[in-house]
Amino acid sequence: MSQPLNIALVGMGRMGQAIEALVADSPHTIVARFDATHPLADVRDPEDELGGADIAIDFSTPDVALDHLHQYCFWGLDAVVGTTGWTDDLAKVEGWVEEGQNGILWAPNFSLGVAVLVRAIRGTLPLLDRLADYDPYIHEAHHVHKLDSPSGTALLLANELLDGLSRKTRIETETQHGRIDTDALHVTSARAGVIFGEHTIRIDSPVDQLMFRHVAKGREAFAAGAVSAAAWVHGRTGLFTLDDMLAEWMP
Repeated sequence: MSQPLNIALVGMGRMGQAIEALVADSPHTIVARFDATHPLADVRDPEDELGGADIAIDFSTPDVALDHLHQYCFWGLDAVVGTTGWTDDLAKVEGWVEEGQNGILWAPNFSLGVAVLVRAIRGTLPLLDRLADYDPYIHEAHHVHKLDSPSGTALLLANELLDGLSRKTRIETETQHGRIDTDALHVTSARAGVIFGEHTIRIDSPVDQLMFRHVAKGREAFAAGAVSAAAWVHGRTGLFTLDDMLAEWMP
């Protein structure tokens, strides 16, 4: 059992609320809360205003994610970050972490089921790369309030396929009104209702089809993964992903 943590919760939307509900029934404590009405950017005295937090769990918005990451590193505060939209600046964040000597664990999806799915797909790619007739594509669906499209998880899965398949060289996210290039991996999205998150990889051939699918039943799965990640990364130094945590768990 990990030690109890004092957590600064950054982002009080649906994910923040799910984490707060989960932490209420755990040894950990929420000691500070930040949102658009009480932004992290307004903190002037972190020692006082963060309430003695050991770590931040950040599910805010893409427009402030990079600024938040800079603040955590400047303060030397460990953080778990589920906000997407900043990874084009990954090298910059690595430099900040090196200066801050803190631990940052980020993931586009904190469902441990998705992490298992990634590893399952990764295991099939060496063989799939030799089977040229099998053509993969990805479709994801989320609720109408989701801010980004395609989802960070869909892009994570797509990049795994690109890394493992020599015949696919780029991701295509736009609707195709004509013949798609054979080197393009098509990634499509739907936004409807209250769907928590569905990600499907289909691999089609002239004779059969394979399907890998993850369906989230609620935000509790993401909240549990984020809290587990917080317990794992606290006290470590470096920029990590959920895959690093799972790799340590593997025999």
